[in-house]
Amino acid sequence: MKKFRFVLLMFLILLALPKTQASADPPYTTWALGPGGRLFMTQDAYVPVAEVDLPISGAEDMVILPDGTLFVADTGKGRIVQFNQDLQETAVIGKGVLQSPTGLFVDEDGMIYVADAKKNEVFIFQPDGTLFKEFGRPKEPLFGKTREFLPRKIAVDQRKNLYIISEGSVNGVVQMNMDGRFIGYFGANTATMSLKMVLQRLFLTKEQLEQFVKNEAASPSNIAIDHQAMVYTITAGTSPNKSIRKFTIAGKNIFPDMVGSSAFRDVHVSEDGLLVAVSAEGEIYEYDTKGFLLFRFKAKDQGDQRMGTLVNPTAVARYQGQIYVLDKDKNAVVIYKATEFANRVHQGVRLYMEGFYSEAKPYFQEILTYNGSFILAYQALADAYFKERDFPRALQSYRYAYDRQGYSQAFWELRNVVLQKYLSPFILGLIGFSLAQSIFQRVERRKRWLDPLRQWLGGLARYQWVDDFVFLFRFIKQPADSFYYIKKKLRGSLGFAFVIYAWVVASRVLSLYLTAFPFNPYASPTFIRVENEILYTLGLIFLWNAANYLVSTISDGEGRVRDVVIGTAYSLFPYALFCVPIALLSNVLTLNEVFIYTFSMQLMYAWVGLMLFLMVMEIHNYSFSETVRNILITLFTMGMFLLTGYILYVLFGQLFDFVHGILQEVRLRG
Repeated sequence: MKKFRFVLLMFLILLALPKTQASADPPYTTWALGPGGRLFMTQDAYVPVAEVDLPISGAEDMVILPDGTLFVADTGKGRIVQFNQDLQETAVIGKGVLQSPTGLFVDEDGMIYVADAKKNEVFIFQPDGTLFKEFGRPKEPLFGKTREFLPRKIAVDQRKNLYIISEGSVNGVVQMNMDGRFIGYFGANTATMSLKMVLQRLFLTKEQLEQFVKNEAASPSNIAIDHQAMVYTITAGTSPNKSIRKFTIAGKNIFPDMVGSSAFRDVHVSEDGLLVAVSAEGEIYEYDTKGFLLFRFKAKDQGDQRMGTLVNPTAVARYQGQIYVLDKDKNAVVIYKATEFANRVHQGVRLYMEGFYSEAKPYFQEILTYNGSFILAYQALADAYFKERDFPRALQSYRYAYDRQGYSQAFWELRNVVLQKYLSPFILGLIGFSLAQSIFQRVERRKRWLDPLRQWLGGLARYQWVDDFVFLFRFIKQPADSFYYIKKKLRGSLGFAFVIYAWVVASRVLSLYLTAFPFNPYASPTFIRVENEILYTLGLIFLWNAANYLVSTISDGEGRVRDVVIGTAYSLFPYALFCVPIALLSNVLTLNEVFIYTFSMQLMYAWVGLMLFLMVMEIHNYSFSETVRNILITLFTMGMFLLTGYILYVLFGQLFDFVHGILQEVRLRG
């Protein structure tokens, strides 16, 4: 009886416990784009829900139709396999015709297009699987007499034009019609020229250059077409931020530099504009229609064979909010389901991309409660506030989104409001102040009220640093004569020169904090590394002084170390004087007046450059041509100092690693 009561009690306790569903954390971490263009961890966007083994071998491509029908290019068995929505095999296409299908596309009429890698031909099958057409290399002269036709991937637009990825085609995607006639090339990549290549072309002979690989544009490796006939290409092995391109009908790439991978394998675009790509490393990237990264997670199998991991992914597709990834080595399809968080992001993104900013605002406000670093949410909210004419909030959100153009537009609207309200009183006040100043000056000339103050200020000139400070303003007016006084030790001192250097460093750091966001090289003050800025500024000053003195000593220069140090300090006075005011001025400007800011900065730097030029000429008693030569050699010497320092840094780093390795070996053996 006691045993029965105990079992009954345990049963009641289990009934009272809250119900839970068996779940496991995904075998990967999800990342989203955050402040400063960096990736931040975020909530899971997709979780693996199934891994379905298929009767295939080494499959290279797949297509999912709107009704859920799946077509797989069974490369190893030389056929196309059709599966129903439950991933049950329903048909086999091309058996005995195909040898190694690597590219696959199915149009809205059910026509099946296949690129065969072994036969180097394109096959077109009817919906019932019967062969409709096959063709190989185009015979048109425009294709190129020596160009090979190696079809690997294929896509078809609504006009039944075929876009074929031909391996090694540096001219771009091959366009053909249904009859196999060559139309032209589309979406060619551009060749890049590195500094190493430039130097090789400058110094190597023609025979030597012929031994190197030709600098040709990379060939696209995969292709996709959306419902608006926009063409997307993948170029494996190229720069990660240029690996996916989106082309208009005219063949113009409209994707900006984006966060991507140099090992992309496939890309798919859904009807709502969401783009998903998979890389050889098992990374899955999701973008909006403008190429902005939404999520990224790496599901690479590390040997634990957990569900959701990938070994050798070759194709990706989306169906009903789920991502399907074809794994060549597993001979399986891995399915990922979007989480509630990802669904909220997708709903907001769809509305935002369609221009419904206010309607999308609640979604992005909710998203920020989950992830405060989701930068696209700030961008969407900023655009919504701007549309609602809530410019203060728009200004703040644009700042969080690091959108300089949007920030400038919002500030322009706010500035207009301020100008309309306060411009007239400000002008009247300025006129009144000018009249009062004029009256005071006239009365003061007769009454001499300020004579005691003038005498007191004149008495301060007996102090060395005060006299040096006053000399700065004479230096601006008469730089040539002033350098002569420095050279003859009549004016200037080393102590005050170091004060100017400290002033320059302080102005540099302060200007970075005071410069307005649209003009600031740093998107946020938190990115400013004060110690680095101080070291860089002092390092340039030291390199200039050391290099100029050393070069001058071997080129008949008359200046001493003291003269170069003091002369350089006084030459930097325009920077110290105007750098901070220009930074303050930027806070009342927008990008529409960027000319004012850039011209002011360029004028200041030109002034400093002119002062340095006059300093070298006067301190060392050079002619114009000798001064130009001295400055060029000085700059070259500074570069050599930097290069030498870098080489020593690398060598000592290797020496440290070598010694550290030996000590570890001794410790382990001991």
